[in-house]
Amino acid sequence: MLHLIKDVVKKFKLDVFCYVLMPNHLHILMRLSTDNLSKSMKDLFERYATYFNKKYERKGHVFGSAFRQALCFSDNYLFAASLYIHLNPVRAHIVQSPTQYRWSSCKLYARAFNGTTFIAYKFILKMLDNDIARARGAYCELLGSSMGIETQEVWEEPKALEYFRIRILEFMPKIISAEHESKEEFIDERKLEEKITQLRTKGRLRSPETLKARKFLIEQLRARGYALDRIGKMLGVSRQAIHKIIS
Repeated sequence: MLHLIKDVVKKFKLDVFCYVLMPNHLHILMRLSTDNLSKSMKDLFERYATYFNKKYERKGHVFGSAFRQALCFSDNYLFAASLYIHLNPVRAHIVQSPTQYRWSSCKLYARAFNGTTFIAYKFILKMLDNDIARARGAYCELLGSSMGIETQEVWEEPKALEYFRIRILEFMPKIISAEHESKEEFIDERKLEEKITQLRTKGRLRSPETLKARKFLIEQLRARGYALDRIGKMLGVSRQAIHKIIS
């Protein structure tokens, strides 16, 4: 899988910041240069499935469903995602410390490394300090502090990462100053739920303001990794209507 990820990164011009390969799923934090996420993931998983089926002399699907995606609206969210990903083996009770797990990028963040790698780990470490050695020390402290946060898996509960991010901000200062924050507006869960309630009370109004509000909420929910069917139920609209709104 790592060999294929490395090949796909080069082929589709992706920046991978961190990853973890779990026994039955994986997480990758990446940045796209073009709108090619679906193509790159299709290429990755199809090639892995071909290898897997050939090795174990089997046929049929290897993966249970399509991949899930969530967008990082801010650097704080990006940084929280890296911690969340690296802590997966600890939450699964596979290891006691994230650096003990072989199949993740955590060691690049926690220990001195002078070799070459396709993982752009310095991008996130430099959010803490331009000096990589000091940044590694700070990152390890945050990993240790974050281990006590209990949260669900994002593929089961889309709110899990946002809850994790909020908990992290309780014991550390804001990672990135205001002028470096993304200009995209990413509202918190309380405001999101309020806006959803307000929209649903308006019923099926089709005014420009209502359609704009609905599109905004769809984008917020998609950024959190919600599937379109679930978004439809939350907003009281059909899947077809969602496709029409976002296009």
